[in-house]
Amino acid sequence: MDATDHHQGIAALLVANRDQGTDWGEFALPENRPWSKKTANRFLLCCLLDYQIPSDTAWGNGYRLIDDILGDPDDIWRVITSIPKTEWITKHGIYRLHRFPIAHQRLWKIGAEVCREFGGDARLIWQGNNAESALTTLWRIGCGDQLSRMVVGALRDCHEIVAASSDVKGDVYVRRVLGRALMGRDTDAETAVRLAARLHPDDPWQLDAQLWQVGKNWCSVKNPRCGSRYLVPHCCYAQQERSG
Repeated sequence: MDATDHHQGIAALLVANRDQGTDWGEFALPENRPWSKKTANRFLLCCLLDYQIPSDTAWGNGYRLIDDILGDPDDIWRVITSIPKTEWITKHGIYRLHRFPIAHQRLWKIGAEVCREFGGDARLIWQGNNAESALTTLWRIGCGDQLSRMVVGALRDCHEIVAASSDVKGDVYVRRVLGRALMGRDTDAETAVRLAARLHPDDPWQLDAQLWQVGKNWCSVKNPRCGSRYLVPHCCYAQQERSG
């Protein structure tokens, strides 16, 4: 099988399994029910924690901060930034929201930007804007490349943004699955984004949820549980393991 056939085979399998993708839970409202300000702010806060820790942990910690620690306020960002920045920094070990202090601090920093520029309403980052403009704004306020890509893709899945195309989030799962499937080894975030664009140039985001599911559930760092999973016949890593 040449490289083109190999890539096309993987792309077709991933697209066919799109329905096994990420469930956005409370945020996956019907298309005709846009988010409230409160829902949008909850969403953005949880996304900001979804960085180099398990996603379930990140979102659970976000809910714990909002509901248990802050008491489910109407205006999350104004409550967070009402705490002096120096005091917020000291709460890293108390709140235990993230293993990295910088991720804890970033909630306050981005919250201050949301309050200053958007009146505390995260919806204004994307409402009335296209996906590219929203992505640029997320970068500018400090969300980072990969988290910004995830936010835009999730907004599309939840009918908050209409867009023809956007990139995958090059997280640890996507890096592992794409790198192993196409090259036989894990890869870095930017390479993973480029590989996804090569597999599905019309809309790489359509591959993200499946890659995440495969990486989270089966393609582990050691002793991956591939079995008869749908990507195995096309996965370079799996073939190397079998032949080795």
